Amino acid sequence: MKSLIIQDNNNGNNQHIIDEINTLLKNGKNIFLFTYMDGCGPCNSTIPEWDNIPDKIKGHVDHNNDVFTVRINKDLFPLLKNMGSEPGGFPSLRHVTNKQVEEFENWQTPDGSIRDRSTDSFIKWIEDKISKKKGVKKQPMRTRKNKRKQRGGKWSLKYKRSINCKRPRGFSQRQHCKYGRKKST
Repeated sequence: MKSLIIQDNNNGNNQHIIDEINTLLKNGKNIFLFTYMDGCGPCNSTIPEWDNIPDKIKGHVDHNNDVFTVRINKDLFPLLKNMGSEPGGFPSLRHVTNKQVEEFENWQTPDGSIRDRSTDSFIKWIEDKISKKKGVKKQPMRTRKNKRKQRGGKWSLKYKRSINCKRPRGFSQRQHCKYGRKKST
């Protein structure tokens, strides 16, 4: 396992690291990407936890040459290729491999434990993603015929998902349940 840190683009010396990350992704390596923003409180509290991963990780992941943890400033994110869309919020934690991007926020813990932004939680996430059998491929994400842009930010999407359509409260929630809610499978 290798850890890469790209802090800012003030000196311009980071281009070789960005090229290396793009090459690793093209070669099918597992990249765990932490995108942060300067001056962000949650980002500043998560950075030390993320930087402790190489010190605390043990087992087959530690000696695996296909695993890379990357910490990058949000200003340099557009220079990376095939990393998915621009993050909706910060800090953004992603697992990227072969054109598949999965957010840490969407990860379901296998044992049902609480998912937080601690080093132990990150290690569980990495081990869970790496321990998947290599012979089994994930189904690619289905694309919709009429590609509609995502409306609303992270908070509004959480609010919309929290509405109980069996018992809506107020006019706007009733309208959302009647017309705006998509059936989830």
